[in-house]
Amino acid sequence: MQVLAADAPSGSEELLIMNDLPVYKRGRNKIQEAIEEAEQKKRKNKIKNRISAAKSRARSQEHTRFPEEKVEQLRNENALLKKLLSLEAAAAERLLEKRQRLKLKS
Repeated sequence: MQVLAADAPSGSEELLIMNDLPVYKRGRNKIQEAIEEAEQKKRKNKIKNRISAAKSRARSQEHTRFPEEKVEQLRNENALLKKLLSLEAAAAERLLEKRQRLKLKS
């Protein structure tokens, strides 16, 4: 930012040239404050955006993790049910064989 001092038209104020625009010294502090305020607002928004993005990633991971846990639970339940079915099928087979033997004896 280039700042040059020049004589102001009204003798009591000093004229400054900032970015090719004339700015009187009295208003310089206000402009500087406005610039600093804008920069501070940008930094604040950047921080808020980073926090928001982190929360969004956490929610996304949570939505992904829940179905994965549910899938694992259902796989375990399915394996247990298959074992029970196998045991019941074997018991039914033994009963059928016993029935056949009893039929042959009578």
